Amino acid sequence: MIRNRVSRRFFLRGTGTAISLPFLSAMTPAFAKENSADPDQTPRFLAICAGLGFHGPHFFPQASGKNYEITPYLKPLEPLRNKFTVFSGFSHPEQNGNNGHASGMTWLTAAKRPGLAGFQNTISLDQMIAHHLGGTTRFPYLALSNTGESLAWTSNGVSIPAESSPSRLFQKMFVEGSEAEINKQVRELERGQSILDTVRGEAGKLDRQLGAADRRKLDEYLTSIRELEVRIGQSEQWVRRPKPAVEMKQPQDVADRNDILAKQRLMFDMIVLALQTDSTRSITLGLGGMNAVPSNIPGVKT
Repeated sequence: MIRNRVSRRFFLRGTGTAISLPFLSAMTPAFAKENSADPDQTPRFLAICAGLGFHGPHFFPQASGKNYEITPYLKPLEPLRNKFTVFSGFSHPEQNGNNGHASGMTWLTAAKRPGLAGFQNTISLDQMIAHHLGGTTRFPYLALSNTGESLAWTSNGVSIPAESSPSRLFQKMFVEGSEAEINKQVRELERGQSILDTVRGEAGKLDRQLGAADRRKLDEYLTSIRELEVRIGQSEQWVRRPKPAVEMKQPQDVADRNDILAKQRLMFDMIVLALQTDSTRSITLGLGGMNAVPSNIPGVKT
C-alpha cells in the first residue's frame, strides 16, 4: 500500500482558520529524518525555576557583550561560556498576584494577575514544546520538582503533577517491566482510551442541550480529552519498545530532609540521563523552599 508522507507542518484549513495536526503515524518518516541528524544539534529545553531566587550580583555579569567577567555562580560553566547567553531584565506584565510567590505558577505561561479573582492560567512553554514534538521521544515532557509544586500547565490552565522522587523517575525511564507488567500497562492504556471514547460520545449528545456559555466550558473539557487521547496514543507507541540501558543503578531517594544539596544533585543527575538517552526533549524543574536548613554548604554557617 502506498501511503503519502505527512509533514508535521501540515495544517487542516477551513473557515479562515488553520489547525496544526497532532502527531500521526504518517508523520513518522519526517520525524525519522529529523532524528537521523547529529544528536548534538538536536534542540532540547530545560527550565529550572528557583522560587526563592539567586543573589543577583553573584549571577548576572556587570558588563554586556561576550567579554564580560565571569560571576561566581557562572564560574563552573566558564569552559562553556561561548555556548550560553545570560539574559537579564525580563519580566511578565501584571504579575502582582495574591501573594509574593504567586507568579511562580505563571513563570512559563505569562498569564496575568496570578491567583487573583478571575485568574485563569494557560499552557506553559514546556507543554507547547511537547505538543510540537509529539511522539518523538518516550516522554513528551518531564515535569519535576523538589517539593511537588509543578511548573507545567495544560492548555486549559490545569497544573500537571510533578515528579519529586529521583528513584521513581529512574524506574520510569530505565527499568524494564516484566511481561505481566507490560501487558497490564497495555490493558490500562486500552481501558483509558475506551473510557475517553465513551465520555466523548456522551459529551457530544449533551452539547446539543447547552447554551453558549456551557458549550464553551464543554469545549474546554473536550479539548482536555483530545489531549489525553494523543498522550495515550503516544504511550502505546512506546510501551513495548526497550528502554535505554544506563550504567547507573537505580538510586535511593535522599532521606535527610536537610540535605538539600544531595536532593538537588540527584535530580540533576536524572535530568542529565534523560537528555543523554533522548528520553525527552522538554523538562521543567521547580526548586522551591523545603522548610529545611542545610548544614553542609561549604563556607556557610547555619
